Amino acid sequence: MLPRQLQGMGGVTIREATVDDADAAALAEAYRDAYAANRELGFPAKAGSATADDVAEWIREHRVFVAERAGEVIGGVRLERVDDSVTKLSRLGVRERWKGEGIGSRLLERAERAAREAGDTTMRLTTPGEHPFLPEFYHAHGYETTGDYPLAYRDYDEVVMEKSLD
Repeated sequence: MLPRQLQGMGGVTIREATVDDADAAALAEAYRDAYAANRELGFPAKAGSATADDVAEWIREHRVFVAERAGEVIGGVRLERVDDSVTKLSRLGVRERWKGEGIGSRLLERAERAAREAGDTTMRLTTPGEHPFLPEFYHAHGYETTGDYPLAYRDYDEVVMEKSLD
C-alpha cells in the first residue's frame, strides 16, 4: 500500500494526487461528470468545466486527493492553506454513478485528517446556500454556517461553513 493511501469499501482507494498528466486528465474528467448535476440545478462551478491543465495547476499549488476504484479516478477534493490554522476545502466531487456510495464522505474525512496532520484547527468551505443537499451534507459532517459568501459573477450566492478540527 502506498503512503497516504486508504483501501476501503468496494475497492475504493483514497490517495494524494500526483502532478502527472494522467492524474490531472482523469480528475478533470471526473470533476466535469461530478459537477454536471449542479449545473443542471442552476449551480454551475469552475470544477464543472475543469481542464487537465487547470487540475494540474491545482495539484501543483495545493493538496489534492483522489478517490480511485480499479484504476479509475472517480472523485477528488482540494485543500488550500488559508493561514496557520485554517484550511479551505474545495472541489469536492464524485462521479455521478458513484454518488450515494459514501465516497464524498471518505474524501471529506481524508481531507480533514490531512488538515489536522498539518496542525490546522479549522476547516472552511463555501457552498451554495440554496443547494438541495450540499449544505445538509456538510452539516451532517459537523460543519456550521458562519456567514454569507456573495458571488458577483454567478446568479446565486454561497454560504461559508466551518468545522473545528480539534
